[in-house]
Amino acid sequence: MNADEFVARRQAAWQELEQAISRARRGSLRALSAEDLERFGMLYRRAAGDLAIAARDFADQPVTEYLNGLCSRAHPLLYRGPSPKLSRVLGFYAVELPRAVRAARLYLGISFGLFLLGAVAGWLAVILRPDLVSSLVPASVLDQLAQGHLGNNALAQYSPILAAFIIQNNVFVCLVCLASGIGLGLPTAYVLASNGWMLGTLGAAVHQGGYDVAFWALIVPHGAIELSVIFIAGAAGLIIGDSLLRPGLLRRMDSLTRGGQRALVLAVGAAPLLVIAGLIESFITPSDAAVGFKLAVGAVTGTLLWSWLLLAGVRFRTRRGREPVASLDTAGVGAAAAEGGPEPGWSPFRAA
Repeated sequence: MNADEFVARRQAAWQELEQAISRARRGSLRALSAEDLERFGMLYRRAAGDLAIAARDFADQPVTEYLNGLCSRAHPLLYRGPSPKLSRVLGFYAVELPRAVRAARLYLGISFGLFLLGAVAGWLAVILRPDLVSSLVPASVLDQLAQGHLGNNALAQYSPILAAFIIQNNVFVCLVCLASGIGLGLPTAYVLASNGWMLGTLGAAVHQGGYDVAFWALIVPHGAIELSVIFIAGAAGLIIGDSLLRPGLLRRMDSLTRGGQRALVLAVGAAPLLVIAGLIESFITPSDAAVGFKLAVGAVTGTLLWSWLLLAGVRFRTRRGREPVASLDTAGVGAAAAEGGPEPGWSPFRAA
């Protein structure tokens, strides 16, 4: 049987499936009756079988491309996943993300420890080598800190632009922490320690100048959220690295896939918090608000953040029960992408 005979025998069923797809409204089959819905499933399975035959016998013929497009448009109508709802998003942030953070507490502790180690090393470096102060902090910065502000008037007028830049930079740092986990977690550890080193050296240099209050008023308001998200992103990168180093009984690729899913939950869930940190850093940090108010902003936001992460979704565990770890449902992504695909350029009905 050649391609023309194949098309002649099967095109009636294909045309019926085309018409059923056209009757579907807004990507669903709710407009079809039970009998029509059952018929639709049968027509789709028959078209999928025809596609397998065409791919085997007529791989270079237009009919194969046509059937591929036909099945791509019919598949998501039958096998689509649940539509995203606001309640699911709220449930993720109210329960699943905090549980995922608590489940990663070991990696979170290591992430914080690496940052703290870098900060302590930077602080000691300045204490032991006071001559490094001039190379770390320009004299103009120390002068402005002595006056109680750090370019507040100059930065305040650019707050909207500054907010976009800071949010972008924070997201970039977190993505680096996450993606570098593929290097067995070593680049992630370096990023965490180096960020801690920068904060430690600056803090020690400012301390020697006696401007601690003014300096920490610039760090604390946004730092409570920003540093927390960096720790979470670092934990995500360490999870990926550990999945490669210790796959256990799994194949290394399967272990990486599982670790990547856990890490992605943490990274995607924590990323929106960087928007809040960026807004605070742009509008409150460079303002001329009282130092006490700025410190209070950091204390309140930090308390609320970790109260949510540590307490939300907590429930009593049974003797055999454990808190579930959140995972991203990626099923149906390919089908959803195919649903809006272009119409095929060849049709057996036009050819006939």
